[in-house]
Amino acid sequence: MATVVDDLGVPVLCYGLRVDFQGHLFPGSATLLALADEMREVRTICHCGKKATMVIRQDATGRAITKGDQVQIGGNESYVSLCRRHWRAAVEGDG
Repeated sequence: MATVVDDLGVPVLCYGLRVDFQGHLFPGSATLLALADEMREVRTICHCGKKATMVIRQDATGRAITKGDQVQIGGNESYVSLCRRHWRAAVEGDG
């Protein structure tokens, strides 16, 4: 994509999550962060009102899932955006 921008002069827009439900960077996100000329954040709000920077994957009972494949196709209903404090509480079993 960087070559398309640099050599062809075509603007390229990308979007996606920065980290997975375990708090690890997606490989593609790491590359985009390293090469991006500009970055604009789409803000999401945690239930506490703070900026949500993390996401949990939860089971049918609402408990955070801490193991599993990095990518899950579908299952959007399984994800909740949280601020880092509430993400930590959820994955540590305190939230």
